Amino acid sequence: MDLDQTPTMCCPDQDRIKDVETRDGSAVADVHRHKGLLRGFILESGSYGTRRRLMHWLRNGRLTRAVEHPQDLRRVR
Repeated sequence: MDLDQTPTMCCPDQDRIKDVETRDGSAVADVHRHKGLLRGFILESGSYGTRRRLMHWLRNGRLTRAVEHPQDLRRVR
């Protein structure tokens, strides 16, 4: 198992945020409020299969306050 994959669900009492993806169009999973931040996984596909990369975002969906990143979250309409 990769170090960034957890076998149990984190924060089971928190509602999951649906209909979001990254600004570059990557799919995300299990996005929820976690200790003042948003926590979730970016799903990366490749020749090795699908990998879940653990990420933490600010409450507004951005990685940093100063610079916009392709991994920032946005709503899917």
